[in-house]
Amino acid sequence: MQSENIFDIWRFLGKGTPFIVRRNGWFHLSYKVTKVIPKGKYGEAFGYRLTDGKFEVATPQEEPIGCCGCGNWELIENLIEEVDALQWNCLDVNNNLTFGKYKGMNVEDIKNKDEDYFKWAWANVGGLSELLFVRKYDVSLQDLLKTKKQIKEALTFTSDDWIKSPVKNNYDFFLDQYKYACCAKQKDIATAVKEIEDYYEQSKTVI
Repeated sequence: MQSENIFDIWRFLGKGTPFIVRRNGWFHLSYKVTKVIPKGKYGEAFGYRLTDGKFEVATPQEEPIGCCGCGNWELIENLIEEVDALQWNCLDVNNNLTFGKYKGMNVEDIKNKDEDYFKWAWANVGGLSELLFVRKYDVSLQDLLKTKKQIKEALTFTSDDWIKSPVKNNYDFFLDQYKYACCAKQKDIATAVKEIEDYYEQSKTVI
């Protein structure tokens, strides 16, 4: 995901928390975002400072996150595991968009009419890809979350190891592709884990 600020990420995730972010170039410092208070397009965000993925102090205090509306923030890890926390309403029951210039039009028709817009919406509108997937493959949102959690727990490295390595792809969204493949019965968990670890090891050695 290419995002400019914490509020973009929050909306992409369906307005759920918590999630972990950092700004480009901050390899050791990150924030666990626990609360977002929107005011128009921006607002205030609160959370905890992390150094190398751990709380900076023994008794952390939730604090305002500076520059939360500024650019160059990126998602490190999505910790949302409660489906009820997600508020996706980008599609109606017939897969028609509920927003934007193609509001009321079916996504398949939009894809044929304006592929660039469809790609933009897929990448930037919270819940669109998830809702289309679960309806097509008749799985639940909980199935998606559970599968991704199983993949993460089976890996021999952490998200923090990933972001401090030379790997270019975003950890969370890279795992999402395997989450979809497993839920679509295109891969099993063991194959997904092996391919992710192979990619990680190969990427670490690229100079």
